[in-house]
Amino acid sequence: MNHLLVTNDYPPKVGGIQSYLWEIYRRLPQKEVTVLCTPYKNCKTFDSKQSHKIIRTKQRVLLPTPQLAKQIRSIIKEQKIDVVLFDPAVPVGILGPKIGIPYGVILHGAEVTIPGRIPGLKQILRKVLRNSQLVVTAGEYSTKEAERAAKTSLPVVIVPPGVDDKRFKPLTPQERVDARSKYDLNESDEVILTLSRLVPRKGMDVLIKACAELHMSRPRLKLLIAGTGRDKRRLENIAKRVKAPVTFLGHVADAEIPNLYGLADLFSMLCRVRWGGLEQEGFGIVFLEAAASGIPQIAGKSGGAGEAVLEGKTGKVVSNPKDIRSIKYAICEILDDKTRYEEMKKLSRLRAKTRFSYDNLAIEFHDSLLRMKQN
Repeated sequence: MNHLLVTNDYPPKVGGIQSYLWEIYRRLPQKEVTVLCTPYKNCKTFDSKQSHKIIRTKQRVLLPTPQLAKQIRSIIKEQKIDVVLFDPAVPVGILGPKIGIPYGVILHGAEVTIPGRIPGLKQILRKVLRNSQLVVTAGEYSTKEAERAAKTSLPVVIVPPGVDDKRFKPLTPQERVDARSKYDLNESDEVILTLSRLVPRKGMDVLIKACAELHMSRPRLKLLIAGTGRDKRRLENIAKRVKAPVTFLGHVADAEIPNLYGLADLFSMLCRVRWGGLEQEGFGIVFLEAAASGIPQIAGKSGGAGEAVLEGKTGKVVSNPKDIRSIKYAICEILDDKTRYEEMKKLSRLRAKTRFSYDNLAIEFHDSLLRMKQN
């Protein structure tokens, strides 16, 4: 069953969506797969190392133009394509009803939430969704947003983001000591890690304030903030003002990230809803990476974050991520109950290896394509 993916987001371009698509597509039957995507720095080197066919357009951004529609139809004929998947649904998915064969869309979160609330765009999105023979979503949140936009039930298959549990795994005691020493941390330190773009929606300002208040009663508490972004200066000013025990790590090399998770005692990203629901967390792959590393997580209730973190089992989901007292309580509740803490570590790792294994998710994805063709 041959199928074509049309997307603006594919490696070596970096990002959560790009990683998700590549992890799935490199596990599918390679002779069945063709990817049509945009050019990017070093893409020729990347493409040469892949086993599936990748076609790069001349355009830097794919838009629903007659030229792109013609190219898609040409690929369908040359590669004997049975079905086409579009990511995102808008704008490239607008071509779906015009290509002449069954099509589906892949939804992650914001790319359906925002168009689904804007007059004009929401009518276009509704048409794309209603004519799709398959809608692949990241979870219940993106499913709900899609069906709200379509105003009807859809042929949904949930294939959430996954995690490489061989790359992200608990460190041995000695590896943990070595990893901590690199950041001047002792084994007795209580280390909270957050890793993300530094933007207001990720809630690092509240986490900094919570850690500052806890530091008086927990002098070994340390907060590590990894990542870069436009909110950095504001966050640094907050940390200085409240005298928080925080270290800003800036950009962390990809190869170092597993060790960073492994040295932590707790991972937190207090994602929140902004702009009346236009900004929400699609899912939160970082929670899965922490879980695979055997680290309990604290999430803010926003979009699909509550699906990535199991409340009370792999961590805590804070209903009001702006409330400092709730954050402090969640941190202490996890760290102070050693028995429960160990249970959270074990369940986090187990869940990452089973429900969020990319090997399993790729099978679910491929099965959905086979059913789509049969129907």
